[in-house]
Amino acid sequence: MSRILVTVITGFLGSGKTTLLNTLLKHPDMSQAAVIVNEFGEIGIDYDLVEQSDENVIQLENGCLCCTVKGDLIDTFRDLYLQRKGGNIPWFDRVIIETTGIADPGPVLQIILSDPLVNTGYQLDGVITTVDAVNGGYSLDQFYESVKQVAVADRIVISKTDMVEGQNNLDAIKQRLRILNPSAPFIEKTPDNLDPSELFGDGIVHLETKKGDISAWLNPEHYQDQSTRQISESKTPQSNQNSPEAVYTAQGHQPVVHHAHDPLIQSFCIQRDTPISLDTLRLFFDGLAREAGPDLLRVKGIVHIAERPTHPAIIQGAQKIMHSIEWLKTWPSDDRRTRIVFITRGISQDHIEDSLGLIERLAERTARAAGQVV
Repeated sequence: MSRILVTVITGFLGSGKTTLLNTLLKHPDMSQAAVIVNEFGEIGIDYDLVEQSDENVIQLENGCLCCTVKGDLIDTFRDLYLQRKGGNIPWFDRVIIETTGIADPGPVLQIILSDPLVNTGYQLDGVITTVDAVNGGYSLDQFYESVKQVAVADRIVISKTDMVEGQNNLDAIKQRLRILNPSAPFIEKTPDNLDPSELFGDGIVHLETKKGDISAWLNPEHYQDQSTRQISESKTPQSNQNSPEAVYTAQGHQPVVHHAHDPLIQSFCIQRDTPISLDTLRLFFDGLAREAGPDLLRVKGIVHIAERPTHPAIIQGAQKIMHSIEWLKTWPSDDRRTRIVFITRGISQDHIEDSLGLIERLAERTARAAGQVV
C-alpha cells in the first residue's frame, strides 16, 4: 500500500498520447503526480515553470513534476524515488510514463514488475493505450508494436472519433480492438472532458480497497474460449502484407475480418475450481516463461493456493518475467476460484491448459508416491 502507483500511457505515433497527457497535467487531481517522458519538448508546456528542481526534473504550475528518461528507465525511477525521499523534490504519489509511439510496452512493464530496484518502491496500476480512430487500422496493419500496445491495455482511449466518416467505420475499428483486447473499457471522450479517475485505478492495490471488485482488474467474463472462433477457409483472401488473412466468426457476433498481425494475438482466461499448490504454480510459470519468452505478452490472475487458502495470491507478468507473488489479506469476494488471464502471441489456450494440467498430474503422483493425501 505504501508503494507509488505507476501508469503507462502507450499508443502509436499520432494517436493522441501527448494530447492526453498535456490535458491530464492541467487537472488539479494531478498536482501530486510525476510524469516520465523521453524529452520535455514532447510535452506542450504552455504555462510557466515555477521551479527548476535539477537538470532532469521540472515542477509545473499546478505542482506536477516532469522528468526526462536519463538513458535508463531504472535509473530514472531510482533517482526520482531518492529525491522524493530526501525532500529534494516535491512529494508525489503517482508516476505516469509516456512511451514513444513505436515502443513495445513489454520491456517497460517488465521493469516495473520485476526489477528489484523499482518494484520495492513502485507498483503497476495499469496500462492506457491511445488509438487513432481514423488511422489506427493502418497502424495495426503495418506495425506489430501497435497491436501489442492494444493487446496489453487496461484502458483504451479512442481518439479522433469525430473525424471518422460514418458510424460503420467507427464500429469496425472498435470491433477489431475488442477482439485484440476483450476486456479493456473503451473511452471515447475528448481529453478536455476526461477525469483522471476514469483512467486510473486498475492495479492490485485496489483489490484491497474495492472489496469484491476483482472483475475491475481481471474482467474474466470477457474472455471467451478461443475454441469458439472458427476460421472460414472459403472467405480467406489472397495473402499479402496489407490484406486480411482470414475471416473469424465468434459466437454471438457478426463475422469479423482479422488482419495480418491480429490472429497471432490470443486472449483467454483459465480457471480452476480446486486449489493449486505453490510448487505447482511456480513450476508452471517457470517452464512457461522459459518456453514462451517474449510471446507471453501479459499475465495477471488471482490464485487459490492450497497452502494459504484464506490469502489469495496475486500474480502478474510480462513476457518472460513474472512478478513476485503478492498476497491479499482476504478474498475480495465469495468466488474463490483461480482465474488467470493470458495475453499471448501464437500460444493457444489449449497449450496453456495442457501444460498446467501436466504439472498438476505430476505433482499429484509425486505426493501419492510420498504417501501424502492429495
